[in-house]
Amino acid sequence: MFEVDDAEQTWTYPENHFDLIHTRIMSGSLRNWEKFFETSFRHCRPGGWIECQELDVDARSDDGSLAADSYIVKWARNQEEAINKVGATMRLDGPKLKKQLEDAGFVNVTAREFKIPIGTWPADPKMRETGAFQLVAMLDGIQGLTLALWTRFLGWNEQEIEVFLAKTRAEWRNRKIHSYWPL
Repeated sequence: MFEVDDAEQTWTYPENHFDLIHTRIMSGSLRNWEKFFETSFRHCRPGGWIECQELDVDARSDDGSLAADSYIVKWARNQEEAINKVGATMRLDGPKLKKQLEDAGFVNVTAREFKIPIGTWPADPKMRETGAFQLVAMLDGIQGLTLALWTRFLGWNEQEIEVFLAKTRAEWRNRKIHSYWPL
């Protein structure tokens, strides 16, 4: 069964109800992760689990191929600036989430960090396939991720955004840029 609800409102399920609470790529969606984790703790049954798979929307490269002034980096910074204006963040990392989970009462918390490549640049076939999927997601989804935030909160117009996004897409298509999202 699939249900839609707002995790930041009063939960419709009773406390001690869930065996598993799972989030994935909620970056920018929750204004108060601490409160969400406290609520999750109360709604997990004793022995229950929470699993969070969250992106840190801070594009990186390990080899210096992603310049600090690249459109990809600027896009991520602009996204964070805009989402901050609604009281949320797209900057989530393992150590921060681990501490928030522990502060909420969870024990035996483990943070595992991964890299999600953006593009087909990785040599490893599995990572290249992962990067291809992420590249398609970003190329196809970047406009939807950007328009409302930048027009409403950064004062950009649609034409300015489209020009910027075209340059960002071009960088992501460049196999010489080895960018990834921390997960």
